Amino acid sequence: MLENVNPFKIAIGFVPLVLFSVLAGLVPVGWAATVGLVAALVVTAMTARGGLKLLPVTQSVILLVVAVLGFLASPPVDDLLKLYGRGVASLLLGLVIVATATSMPFTAQFARAMAPASEWHSPAFLEINRRISLAWGYAVLVLGACHLVSAYLEVAHVHPVIRLLVAWVVPILALLRVIAYTRRVADRAGEHAPQHERN
Repeated sequence: MLENVNPFKIAIGFVPLVLFSVLAGLVPVGWAATVGLVAALVVTAMTARGGLKLLPVTQSVILLVVAVLGFLASPPVDDLLKLYGRGVASLLLGLVIVATATSMPFTAQFARAMAPASEWHSPAFLEINRRISLAWGYAVLVLGACHLVSAYLEVAHVHPVIRLLVAWVVPILALLRVIAYTRRVADRAGEHAPQHERN
């Protein structure tokens, strides 16, 4: 069970949001969101075995809305999206992850694809995935907050190095921390699992 909680596989699930976040500063927001949306639809299709997964579906919906607004909105709205779209998209995704962590942890959906059905509803399986899903949700909220603060700093003409630290360095540190946390929780749970669950 526990070997199925892979932090790097979880991180791959966030590729659509990352693509959008990187491209939003380089190309028009509508196109950046479209690229992210296509990636989210690919991830949705690739992970659909056993049912649609919360993470790619939520990203698809968020990026679809941003893409439509990006293509149809007036230039002032487009400017706002370019500044704040990354932050708002990340905050929305983080809120969905945190809000559903207790009832439907998104990591459990991925783990179930590789775990025996007999483990899906075990207290240990659910508790581990709740904790890990919450941690990832908080990390995504940090990402969103950092993007919003960075946008404000850009409007205030704060030095680009400080903006870079806020927009990318802090989120990368948060990502590394949540990856380490995921490994630690899974490893500790593995140490306490009965011998037959480890084999």
